[in-house]
Amino acid sequence: MRIAIHSGLTMRGSVRGVVDEVRKAAGYGFAGYWAPMLNGHDTLTAFAVAGREVPGIELGTAVVPMPLRPPFALAQQVATVQEVLGGRLALGIGPSHEALVRDAFGLEWPPPIAATRRYVEELEAVMTGRDGRRVAVGGDPPPILLGAVNPAMARLAAEVAAGVVTWAAGPRTITEVIRPALLGRPAGSAFRIVAALPVCVTGDVAGARRHIHRVLGANDRFASYQKVLRREGVDGIARLAIVGSPDEVARRIDAFAESGVTDFAAHPLAKNDVDAELTWEFLAARAKAC
Repeated sequence: MRIAIHSGLTMRGSVRGVVDEVRKAAGYGFAGYWAPMLNGHDTLTAFAVAGREVPGIELGTAVVPMPLRPPFALAQQVATVQEVLGGRLALGIGPSHEALVRDAFGLEWPPPIAATRRYVEELEAVMTGRDGRRVAVGGDPPPILLGAVNPAMARLAAEVAAGVVTWAAGPRTITEVIRPALLGRPAGSAFRIVAALPVCVTGDVAGARRHIHRVLGANDRFASYQKVLRREGVDGIARLAIVGSPDEVARRIDAFAESGVTDFAAHPLAKNDVDAELTWEFLAARAKAC
């Protein structure tokens, strides 16, 4: 299992900060750097800037909300970024959440499964030139991964995508939802399972969980995440987060590897600089050991 970094800095920091954090992740030896795109900066543009300055490390979106980009527009942007990165882009996309689409984006909310299937078909057609509309830059298109934490989207991902990206989901979701969806795929066909979750190595478990709730607790209100959290037996992402001693954090990360996750994208989140550095150092050691 590869160990990567997942970060929300694209939503709250500066482009310079993203570049510096990507450089830090590469310097520590992580396999990749994953970031969402919601409010704040355009993650793909930030990746183009970071990738020009930092070689080697994979950069992945987790995820681009499909309602924000028509398929042709996203294909054009992705092809440009892929060219800049020299083929290091992984494209995670998803339908987002009804509340965000309606209230934040000001758009209609279509049936997500049908809309996602249609979107992926159109995006792949443009990226590959299957319908004669290929964007003539960028080289080979990146793999498409779908944000999927519930059964219907996992089944669709197994059918039309190269993998899934999960957030606010634990090993139970991987073993009970994602893995069963793959049973119909051809034997030996590659499929990435990228699992992202907050991580903190600390002696103050309660304080760390309170901090994670303050920063990320808004995720708990979305219906799709509520289903996942109930499945995992917790009431919020702060309870699901991987928090504790090095041995406890190692045990929890190992459970993801045992569940079949191919890439664990750790979201380091600590309430102080000491725990933050402990977490990065611990994860870097795990990344080197993998």
